[in-house]
Amino acid sequence: AERMEGDMIAARSTISGEGDDVSGTVRIGAPDGFGVAFLAKRLGELTALHRELTIQLVPVPRSFSLSRREADIAITVERPTEGRLVAGKLVDYSLGLFASCAYAEAHGLPKTAAELGQHTLIGYVPDLIVSPSLDYAGEFSADWRTSFAISSALGQAEAVRSGAGIGILHTFVARSMPELVSVDVVAPIRRAYWLVYHESVRPLRRVQIVASFITKMVERERSLFV
Repeated sequence: AERMEGDMIAARSTISGEGDDVSGTVRIGAPDGFGVAFLAKRLGELTALHRELTIQLVPVPRSFSLSRREADIAITVERPTEGRLVAGKLVDYSLGLFASCAYAEAHGLPKTAAELGQHTLIGYVPDLIVSPSLDYAGEFSADWRTSFAISSALGQAEAVRSGAGIGILHTFVARSMPELVSVDVVAPIRRAYWLVYHESVRPLRRVQIVASFITKMVERERSLFV
């Protein structure tokens, strides 16, 4: 994390357009919630600053091998503990229970965590959960049984918005959907996003510029994630 902080400081002036321009391609692997709901709408600001820089955003619910160069930068939900990786914590984020107003009107909402079992619950496909940090349904109810399983965080959000049931959603995604209401029978939980790249790409200026830009965007809008 200390090495990454030094790298970010070195790249700051270039983000603002100072110095020689940068070219080449940087691929970012990210969970779909963060990649689509947060990054996709902000990366255009970076490409406008650096016209010769190509950004490839791959927002899919999977792990990326940085050593095999499946991505230059990865946003992960766990800090890596193995390999020649440079990692820095981006931000804590929260997840809570949500339902649509239409679902609440048609079926009512649970008054206790024990009543969750009486409702249609939306969650991940169990054997396709890519990280232990995402296996959090049991933290909301020991008896949680997913009736509608979707291997995408944004897919779950859309299913909840459609009125299909109650789901555990990223609060920064749910807040952008006025059709949703919070189901306050269990306190929200917290997870973290980490920005990671392989030691071998650390000298690449284009990677440092993109990593620093992502960090700057998160710092600027940190309140979204709480």
